Amino acid sequence: MTAPSVPLPWFPAAQAPGGPPAPRPAGPGLDRLVLDPAAASLAGPRGEDQDAGYAGPDALVVADGVGGGNGGATAARLAVAEVTARLAAGRAAGEDALPDAGLAAALAAAGAAVRAAAAADPALRGMATTCTAAVLTRDGRVVVAHVGDSRAHLYRDGVLTRLTTDHSLVQSLVASGDLTPEEAAASPMRSILLRALGGSQDPGPADLIAVAARPGDRLLVCSDGLSGVVPAATLTRVLAAERRPAAAASRLVLAALAAGTRDDVTAAVADVTPAGWSTTAGPVLVGAAVPG
Repeated sequence: MTAPSVPLPWFPAAQAPGGPPAPRPAGPGLDRLVLDPAAASLAGPRGEDQDAGYAGPDALVVADGVGGGNGGATAARLAVAEVTARLAAGRAAGEDALPDAGLAAALAAAGAAVRAAAAADPALRGMATTCTAAVLTRDGRVVVAHVGDSRAHLYRDGVLTRLTTDHSLVQSLVASGDLTPEEAAASPMRSILLRALGGSQDPGPADLIAVAARPGDRLLVCSDGLSGVVPAATLTRVLAAERRPAAAASRLVLAALAAGTRDDVTAAVADVTPAGWSTTAGPVLVGAAVPG
């Protein structure tokens, strides 16, 4: 069956996370697009958040530690740290104008870092993670690199489009016609991944997806603790209703709780906006990505 529609948590705009939208300033830089980002994460019943997330002015990254044990939080944290470090190094070197290959290489490096850490510590053997990264490039595109079943979405003009395809057993069965999407959503096999960073197998190159960015676009990158229980119609309603990314991210996490999620939940949300309009002070780390 499909995921049920759930009532959305509600709060007055003045009390929403991040408060009411700030006045949009004028000034230089309005011809350059940036992300106005936010993120929220909440641990599931295990008590340890094994999702990791990053939301910055040019990228959203979400990693979901696989399996609930054997260092899932460590794998997710390493993946986010490696990808964001590689992106920062590329910007510093002026190599971020056309970052498609660089972003794919960053996910490959993250996979290598996870495998190296697992090889060095028997307690971490077998750890793995998903990783989905969405980057706003200097040439005005959103480029997504993706391994696993975390998802990237684009909300534009009232329509939510999923940009990624899950690397999962049930998705492969849907693609082959052996399962319907409704059967896949209810399948006990829906958490089985065919590709992840780390583990015993090389996942191969990350999927790469690119779309032209427009001012007013809204991006959502999330773990399956959200997308696995909250239907696309509800995601769309939240992204349409909340004016600020911080309020949208928090309300999406609450919607997952209302839907009865049994997993960690992470939502990273960002608006594509002219540089002079961004109201975010700096990058946000959530979940296992938070130091300490």
